[in-house]
Amino acid sequence: MVEELANKSLERVIQEGNQGAIIMMELPADAYFDANSDTIKLLTDEGFEGIYISFQRPFKNISSFLGEKGIDVDKLLFIDAAASLSGEQQHEDMHCIHISQAIDIDELVKAIYTSLPKLKSKKRFVFIDSLTTITLYKPLSETMRFSEFLVRTVRKDEAENITLIFNVAKDLAQKKFIRDVAFHVDQVISVENQ
Repeated sequence: MVEELANKSLERVIQEGNQGAIIMMELPADAYFDANSDTIKLLTDEGFEGIYISFQRPFKNISSFLGEKGIDVDKLLFIDAAASLSGEQQHEDMHCIHISQAIDIDELVKAIYTSLPKLKSKKRFVFIDSLTTITLYKPLSETMRFSEFLVRTVRKDEAENITLIFNVAKDLAQKKFIRDVAFHVDQVISVENQ
């Protein structure tokens, strides 16, 4: 499980963020998937519905993994970039939008815009499982443009209550582009090895 201190920090930021919050979680590689599932469980248990943008695991894998952890995957919409990156066959599902192998930032943005209105809860989140993975496939300028779009989406309208969570690999957290993104977040939560 995510360290108790990190979990309490996440809860506090979510509760304080009346119009949403932007959170960066720095995660060690060996705790990535457990920390992701703990975060999603906390959010869904708090009444949130959300968009899970997956760069690390294909939809079929991640939805099964989350289901095994007792998470109601019906509260989630998935944007699956991982399946196309791995060349895995993509199966149609009403809870998933598959992204083309090009990982076009405009395609990601469109998928988020079309998915947000489908969430029924007034408490919504956008969860990026790995901001650092995007940089393996896209130039830094495109990754920054994507990050800036997400930040603007959360900040743009007071009527919106969207919490945005960026996950980054702890060993890459000091890279300049990650520090640039961190400058725009409400809280950085660092999860330690267990």
